[in-house]
Amino acid sequence: MSDLSQTQCYEWERLHGDPLGSATFKSKPQDFVVEETLRFELSGEGAHHYLYIEKQNINTDIVVKKLMRFAEVKPTDVGYAGKKDRFAVARQWYSVQLPLLQEIDWNEFNDDEVKVLSVTRHDKKLRIGAVKSNHFQIKLRDLSCAKEDFQQRLGLVSQCGFPNYFGEQRFGNDGANLSRGIDLLLKNKRLKNRNLQGLLFSAVRSFLYNHVVSERINKGLAQTLLEGDFVMLSGSEKGFVVDDLTAEQQRFKENDVLLTAPLAGSRSQTKNEALTFEMDSLADYQVLIEKLSNKRFNEERRTMLCFPQNVIADWHNDTDLTLSFDLPKGAFATSFLRELVTLNENKPAYTMAGE
Repeated sequence: MSDLSQTQCYEWERLHGDPLGSATFKSKPQDFVVEETLRFELSGEGAHHYLYIEKQNINTDIVVKKLMRFAEVKPTDVGYAGKKDRFAVARQWYSVQLPLLQEIDWNEFNDDEVKVLSVTRHDKKLRIGAVKSNHFQIKLRDLSCAKEDFQQRLGLVSQCGFPNYFGEQRFGNDGANLSRGIDLLLKNKRLKNRNLQGLLFSAVRSFLYNHVVSERINKGLAQTLLEGDFVMLSGSEKGFVVDDLTAEQQRFKENDVLLTAPLAGSRSQTKNEALTFEMDSLADYQVLIEKLSNKRFNEERRTMLCFPQNVIADWHNDTDLTLSFDLPKGAFATSFLRELVTLNENKPAYTMAGE
């Protein structure tokens, strides 16, 4: 398992069949723009300076280090809600805790890689997961299929959803994070850098999740409710186990409740038919699940399908367009795009997770 190839990692089943054609993706950072929206309103008061920062060709962790040096604060004084792609124009929130009466000129923080767009205050640190949604504007060039066919496929995927796969950013360059995470688990090693260790274990759990979703699509069950499925309420992180299929069929049909797949750990939340399916799908990886359980990971659930919102295709000509859409937190734009076209990407070296 420690020799998983890139093909094994990334050739997950598509929900809507083979893409219609190909398109060039990420020719330049400006071709991929993402803007973050938080889940709460900022109070305008408090010791935490909230900075809305635009970054280019730099990952989130490097911005954090820049903020620490500039403000002369500790790592625990800086917060962010989620990591964003390096090879992109990304606008996201950071928080920096300073003494309540201390003022700072954040304009002096600006350089060729980062720019502070706005500043306000709040009484609490920004935490991982505080994102409500991300808005994307992505330019696709040299589309090889007909414009009309692309629009039809776009409508289908927007209405019926796409597999909520973790993107390859999660697994690192050539799957390095995944391979290293598997190695740590199998050899029962620990890293002094707990953040890096968490990232590597997350890559393993993400791979196992993607595998279950891909298997469910392969078996024709991605849009079928099974007895014992754990479902989540649409727009919520709360859910329940389906004991009565008949009682939930209408809500399922209307996407009021959504199927989930596991982020592996102890204490499985599915039962009966759904549990059997997931155990069979993960039979080859039980040793990894046991190791994760020994590391005190409990099973979590993630929705299996994602539904993009406010989807707009702005055509520049018959082969180039800018695609705008909103995704909930944790969803990867590349997982949406791969249901539409094969992406010919000027691929950077991925070492960090998330979009």
